Amino acid sequence: MASVFKITVVQYWLRNVWIGPDGAPCPKDTPGAKFIQSRKVKAGTLGAVKVKKKSGRWYGRPAGRTSKPVSLSTNKTAAQQLLADLVKKAEFARAGLMDPKFEEHARRPLAEHLADFRRELQARDRSPEYVRLVTSRVQAALEGCRFNFIADLSASRVMDWLAELRQKGEARAPLPKGQELFTLKEIATLLDITRQSVNDAIDRHVLTVVWEKNRRLLPRAAVEFLQDRRAQGASVQTTNYYISHLKSFCHWLVVDERMASNPLVRLKAGNVEIDRRHDRRDLEAEELWRLLDVTRGSAHTFRDLDGRDRFHLYATACGSGFRAAALASLTPESFDLQGDPPTVTLAARKNKSRKLKVQPLPLDIAELLGTYLADKPPGKFLWGKRWQPLAAEMLRGDLEAAGIPYIVDGPDGPLFADFHALRHTYLTLGASAGIDLRTLQELAGHSKSTLTERYSHRRLHDLAGAVEKLPNIIPPGEGPQAEALRATGTEGRRFAHGFAHTTDLGGDSLRLPESTIATGNENATGRNPLSQQEVEAGCDSVTATECERPLPDLNRG
Repeated sequence: MASVFKITVVQYWLRNVWIGPDGAPCPKDTPGAKFIQSRKVKAGTLGAVKVKKKSGRWYGRPAGRTSKPVSLSTNKTAAQQLLADLVKKAEFARAGLMDPKFEEHARRPLAEHLADFRRELQARDRSPEYVRLVTSRVQAALEGCRFNFIADLSASRVMDWLAELRQKGEARAPLPKGQELFTLKEIATLLDITRQSVNDAIDRHVLTVVWEKNRRLLPRAAVEFLQDRRAQGASVQTTNYYISHLKSFCHWLVVDERMASNPLVRLKAGNVEIDRRHDRRDLEAEELWRLLDVTRGSAHTFRDLDGRDRFHLYATACGSGFRAAALASLTPESFDLQGDPPTVTLAARKNKSRKLKVQPLPLDIAELLGTYLADKPPGKFLWGKRWQPLAAEMLRGDLEAAGIPYIVDGPDGPLFADFHALRHTYLTLGASAGIDLRTLQELAGHSKSTLTERYSHRRLHDLAGAVEKLPNIIPPGEGPQAEALRATGTEGRRFAHGFAHTTDLGGDSLRLPESTIATGNENATGRNPLSQQEVEAGCDSVTATECERPLPDLNRG
């Protein structure tokens, strides 16, 4: 009969020692040293004492003595009851029988369970778009794998179906000869997708639409473009979404006691780096200045947002790093511009991580928004919500007006400057300013630092500047120059260069080109950030990559 037990836990402790700023034991009189009476540390820490003790939790082996121990409970009686339930389930599984508790749910079709799962997501106050996306993907996977009941769920069949989705070279359906315009229903039939997916593709790729009697029609070239995209097969990132949503659905079935275990738990996500379809880029400082200058003076209105509204929207996105959905939920009450520091607060229900987010704002952004919010009605969304589904299209129009390419060639394919690229710009500017990765992770609201690393782009001149800080490892040679270096004691050193000079040696080279300065701007001559400190920077004697480029001041002019 299975019984509960406690396992032996090995820990390492520092006891009654002084540690220095580097975390290692040191003498008592070391500057910055702290006395540690007792602290748990990692294995291998210098001076740590190895301690063995019994675990605080009870464990058991429900599948036999050779199986892996399972953590049960800190209470022995509760652990014994949990172990008895696990042993019962294991015995049913070995006998090929089903636990009576799950028998009723096993007879219900998966479509009914999915409908209950949809209601569960809605009850959690998830957005309607998220609920629709998750359930539609789960439904497509269940139908594609031909899963009708819980007993049909199989990880290997899911992997086979996802492999078929990724296969390329799918034959295109022939288009009717002579037909130049197609309705959304006709396109959905040709591509074997839903009409909503066609609408999403039109917005995502900013396709040309012809309106006829209040109907959206696509020209033949746009339909052929969608066929080509369809023929590429699903990307690894898309199939990873299917895996994630399927595992979430099965996990919910287990938690809700509809089945004993998750049969898809062993599914692993693929490597998205080998098949990138929509990588984003960050905007350089000069591009960001030009975009904001042109947008502020734009006479074009996009879904109730004029140029001034879009200017402040883009500036807030680059100054806070918020996503489009978060920006769309902001009201005047979300901002505390008189605080120290000024902040913007994002409600937990509007944050992707479902946590309250209080984000500090740069001082120039706070000053800019102070004037903008003065005439905004309280309790109303600052920019509304109509722009959010077409945020990429809105930004693309302003990029074209500023002469900034929406798509550029990257080492692994095209790079896009859609609205989410402003979040990339925020984190890249922060990394360029010297903000450490852990702080950037907190500002971005990421759960893992690896996510933040994807957003922080490093260009060649950034890497070159870091390499220039390395010491010179080549020994000096012979001759008059080597003798001179040895005489001054500076042989083997590498001198820093590229700093701002105290004399005017052509400091205008750091200013924006005249073509990017708005006409009639009285403050346009003050674009040199060093001139405000009565210092002019000269770059005539060094290359462009050696010049320190300042962070953009979004409130210039």
